[in-house]
Amino acid sequence: MTKRKSDGTVGPWAREKLDALGEYLNFYTTVLKNQAHWCRGTVFVDAFAGPGKSKVRAIPKSSEPKREDFFDDVVPMTDDEEGDEFVNGSPRVALDIKNPFNNYFFIERDPQRVAELRTLAGDYGDTRKIVVKEGDASAELLAILGSKANWSGYRGVIFVDPFGMHIPWSTLEALAKTRVFEIIINFPLGMAIQRFLIRHGEIPANWAATLDDFFGSPDWRLHAYESSDTLFGSDTVKLADSGKRLLEWYLGRLKDAFGHVSPARLIRNTQGGHLYYLIWAGPHPKGLDGARAILGKGDEVRAPRKRPTAKR
Repeated sequence: MTKRKSDGTVGPWAREKLDALGEYLNFYTTVLKNQAHWCRGTVFVDAFAGPGKSKVRAIPKSSEPKREDFFDDVVPMTDDEEGDEFVNGSPRVALDIKNPFNNYFFIERDPQRVAELRTLAGDYGDTRKIVVKEGDASAELLAILGSKANWSGYRGVIFVDPFGMHIPWSTLEALAKTRVFEIIINFPLGMAIQRFLIRHGEIPANWAATLDDFFGSPDWRLHAYESSDTLFGSDTVKLADSGKRLLEWYLGRLKDAFGHVSPARLIRNTQGGHLYYLIWAGPHPKGLDGARAILGKGDEVRAPRKRPTAKR
């Protein structure tokens, strides 16, 4: 599974993600500002907050960057040279919007990054209400949900940007049931999922359990593999379009859970290989309008009108 760089650096493709996040949060809070007569408060939760600011890695120039097939396995990422450019992370992006949220929760499990977030909270403490929570993202999200007996009248956005399959489907279902929170989520198809889907289908039990938890169902196998009879018996092989099938299935599941889902916006690395998809899901059609306009600007995949029929 792809992990964060130990030195805290990010690739230049992070700018695209952060620009989209900032644009949507500005849209969201502007809309709610005009409806303040009924809204009791707004909440932003960053489930994988990071340090608040990161160095951007310099990428060596390539004469002919490789572009992969749209749903192929990701081009292997290399150890790039570091640059001296910095980018504001998602916490600062959310804090600096024109119409800020009433409440901010930043979740991070790395102690050093937690310390940096607490310094950041102190810097904004006079103008923003900020809570930094140290711990597992899924557990802390559920704790936030349990902190109020009644969320009626509140509205919120939760940014779920892991470097792997760290949020189980059961947590997303709990968020969806509130009918209060929207999510902007990183679907790590190239960064994590495809790396677990080995071609012959004999997936280690612990990997399969991780995929079961992430998708909330063992049916991912139906979208990723097919069985065929050979002279030597039955053989299970990975489908050539497994990535597309899994993404469309996941979009459909998000739509069933939340009510509305945006197109999935592809984020590529500098070599053209796909890393992950940004997806919005939420209970209100107005949010979908904004998410479509923002996430629809790049390469995108839409949820199918009908669920794809998996090959068996």
